[in-house]
Amino acid sequence: MATASDSEAHRLDPADRLGPLPTTLGELLDTAARAHPQAVAVRGEDAVLTYGELHEKVRSTARRFTSLGVVEQGTAGLLLENTPESVVALLAAARLGLRLVPLEPGTPRSQLMSVRDTLGPLSVVGHAARLTALDGSKDPDPLDCALIPVEDPGIPVEDPGDATTSEPDGDEPPSTAAPDAPFLHQYTSGSTGEPKVAVHTQRNLVNGGDIYARSYGITEDDRILAAVPLLHSFGLVAGLVTALRAGAELVLLGRFTPARLLRALDRHACTVLVAAPMAYDLTTRAAGAGSSPPRPPDALRLCLSSGAALPPAVAQRARERLGLDIQQVYGCTEAGVIAARRPEDGSGADLGVGRPMPGVRLRIVDERGDEVQRGEEGALLVRTPAMFLHYLGHPDATGRAFHDGWYRTGDVARLGPEGHLHLVGRKDSFINVGGKKVNPVEVEQVLLAHPSVAEAVVWGESADGAGERVRATVVVGAPLKATELTAHCRTRLLPHQVPAAVDFVAALPKSSMGKVRRAAVPTLPGAPDGAAAEADGPPGEGP
Repeated sequence: MATASDSEAHRLDPADRLGPLPTTLGELLDTAARAHPQAVAVRGEDAVLTYGELHEKVRSTARRFTSLGVVEQGTAGLLLENTPESVVALLAAARLGLRLVPLEPGTPRSQLMSVRDTLGPLSVVGHAARLTALDGSKDPDPLDCALIPVEDPGIPVEDPGDATTSEPDGDEPPSTAAPDAPFLHQYTSGSTGEPKVAVHTQRNLVNGGDIYARSYGITEDDRILAAVPLLHSFGLVAGLVTALRAGAELVLLGRFTPARLLRALDRHACTVLVAAPMAYDLTTRAAGAGSSPPRPPDALRLCLSSGAALPPAVAQRARERLGLDIQQVYGCTEAGVIAARRPEDGSGADLGVGRPMPGVRLRIVDERGDEVQRGEEGALLVRTPAMFLHYLGHPDATGRAFHDGWYRTGDVARLGPEGHLHLVGRKDSFINVGGKKVNPVEVEQVLLAHPSVAEAVVWGESADGAGERVRATVVVGAPLKATELTAHCRTRLLPHQVPAAVDFVAALPKSSMGKVRRAAVPTLPGAPDGAAAEADGPPGEGP
């Protein structure tokens, strides 16, 4: 029987039900475990943990890390996978106040050595199978890192109903986490240059989760399906940290396939989907491949997309297949979430990437640093509650990243009449053709308007000391001549904007979030003109 206080809580606005804002991930978990010990916290493909169980697993794992000397090493490189065990390891590292470096599960020994050289003594934490592969490598150089498995034999399988919050055995490890101490050492994507390590505090991450929870009314009644790697800031903050902040259930999708995603949405009655544009593209294609119209997931109320631009065609198909508008989220590793669309915005044409999120401040400035008029283009500067501290070991790069306390995003943008943010392009990717600036995004949009072009990247190639020339790398869905494509461009672009050369490739280099790694595009081998390789189809769904 509900009490008066229970009824009052459910009458509150979802944002008001969140309560005071903690300052560390450990405090987030403590709060959720006290309030909802029996509620499911994390659900993987083979295991499930209630908040009470998650709290106890984190404490016992922190004790295990302490006994194995991880605290003395000071830095943990976590081979982070979308599993409950990885979540436990991450939160245990946060509880101990370690320096945490999230790493791709298949990170090779050479990269681990680079991390160790940068950060000092390193404990590598991961699933036992990953560690065995590292330890058994034929590389003659010693790994010289402690290998710590994430596996803890106490995780129950698919039976959260009888969980209780038990007291830990042995001495409780001290929680040495400080809200504003360096915690997360996250490699930037390096999509436009050399990756750097952006350093975040736990307070940064908590603030980011609070922004998502309040902006989208996420509560303990929600089930968030993370179909993106927790390794990346979007999955980590919009998925894990937001779930902890709201006391919601986090459903982890392991290896992505469209069939797995659709099954998880239905099987677990997920209400929120966190995914990259590539996942929406492949999933909605698969959902529409049958003979009968697909039925939208019954419980789904919110779809968030980030990691790359959301193509209009994908957004339209997702709206038809999933029954919802996809809410595009714009942010970066350094600043966290900056702007986003929200359901109340509707689906108008002038939404851009959405409105600034709560607590985020924007400035759009000209070359002199003066703010431009609304509607005019300029460099985008931001201040956010989730701002990083610095780039590790790169004081000059850190200095260049800020202007009077404002972070330079590197994006050229404008504000629409209703305050929505529109991204125009990357300032450092503009091409200088005889003194005239070419925005590659404009050229890419024209290339993509050709019916045979599936993907396109435009970049500047050095023209023997005489500035640059425009070059395009494209993926096509049907054979296409370069001469036909440049003729298409000449009718739609100014002469200096037309690509001087076109390379046809089978696929573009992408991150696991589906974001094109632009810095790697110029090194791709092209196919001969007239023999344009047909674009690869969606990957097989697998088991």
